[in-house]
This record gives sequence, structure tokens and C-alpha cells, in this order.
Amino acid sequence: MVDSAQLLPVAQAARALEISRERVRELVHGGGLDAVRIGRELLVDARSVEHRRSVVKPAAGRPFSARMAWGFLWSLSGYQPSWISPSERVRLKRYARDHEPAQWPRLLSGRARVHRVRMLAGPLARLRDDPHAVVSGPVAAGRHGADLMAGGADEEFYVDAARFDELARSRRLRLDSPEPNAVIRVPALPGVLRPPGAGGLAIPAAVAADLLDAGDERSVLAAQQLLTRLGEVHKLGG
Repeated sequence: MVDSAQLLPVAQAARALEISRERVRELVHGGGLDAVRIGRELLVDARSVEHRRSVVKPAAGRPFSARMAWGFLWSLSGYQPSWISPSERVRLKRYARDHEPAQWPRLLSGRARVHRVRMLAGPLARLRDDPHAVVSGPVAAGRHGADLMAGGADEEFYVDAARFDELARSRRLRLDSPEPNAVIRVPALPGVLRPPGAGGLAIPAAVAADLLDAGDERSVLAAQQLLTRLGEVHKLGG
């Protein structure tokens, strides 16, 4: 639930992040900042502003494109991304060697749009078995072997863009809810959620990336466990 005492006007959020108000609105639209609309005013969650400053840590250099981000995650999870060229594969190996997991929230921020939504129990249960969605977050981390229990955390999914739009149009999910109960990431590249042979869970490296985005100590530890099970981030397959 978003506490009204922790909501910032766009101008104040822009000053805190040292960016323009237009950039704040772009980040809200792309899921990089949480916000609610009260009347005609857009208000930004102060916690997401602090999260962006302390976890995402914007820095010099551009994040991966969606192609490279998903190529990185597929390769690290043991799959062969057909859209990545041999020269790009060499670049991914170099990135894996030179960038610590703490840098992933910035480097992989372009992989998906993030929406915190409210869903009723029925549609939420059906989403767990939807062929156009995969489960991520603590639930997927536990099933992939990390020592992390879901507890009372919001459920997390990746959902294909077309399915997400359908859910939004049919009002089976509520955007900008002050009391969200699910996190939905919509990948910026089609056809990446279910590599050949994968099931209904997000691929391990994508789950690790989501946990690193969360930034808390338990999530980061679980992400490191997943990466260890994948053979360490410095051993990108190939």
C-alpha cells in the first residue's frame, strides 16, 4: 500500500534524482518509478525514488538494449538466443566478466516495463497457469533452488505484451492501485519468456535480476545463490 505521506510531486522527485520532470514521467510510464494519480496530479512514491538512487544507481553509460539484456539472461541460464550475433555474444561474455551483479539493476533495466497492479483472486490464480506468462520473484527463486520463501510478498510475473494489454482492457487488473498485490513485468522483446524446454517459471537469470532489483539483503543473497547454481556470473555459457 502506498502511504500518502510518502508521495512526492513530480518536481520534487525530479530534484531528488537530479533529472528533469519529463524524465520522471518517462520513468513512471516505463515502470522505473512507482506513482499514483490523485485527481489530475501525478504523485511519485518516495520509496521508489530512494530505491532508484540507492539500488539502480544511475551512472554513466547506457543500459543494455532489450535484445542484449535478454540475450545476456538467456545465455546465463543455459539457452541459445538466436537473435544474438557471434560478435554480440563476445560482448556479453565481456560484460559478464566486467560487471558485478550489483550493476544489473541499471544494466538490465530495459528488459521490461514494470507494473504494480491489483488483481482479484480468480484472475491472479489463472495467471499462474497462463501460457503467455511465467512466474518470477520469490516463488520462482525457491523453485529454482534459492533459499527464499515467498512469505507475504506480492506475486511476480512476466507477461507477454499482448496478454497484458488484454488483461488491462478487460479490467482484470487495476493499474496505479494504492494497494497492489502483484508485480507484472512486460518484456520489451517478444518471444523471450519460454525458451525451448522451459516451463512456467521465469528463467533463473531473469529471476536473479528481479531479486537484485528488489535490493534488500535477503533478495540479493537469493540472487547470488541462483547465480552460483548457474555456474557464477563470470562463466557465461557459449
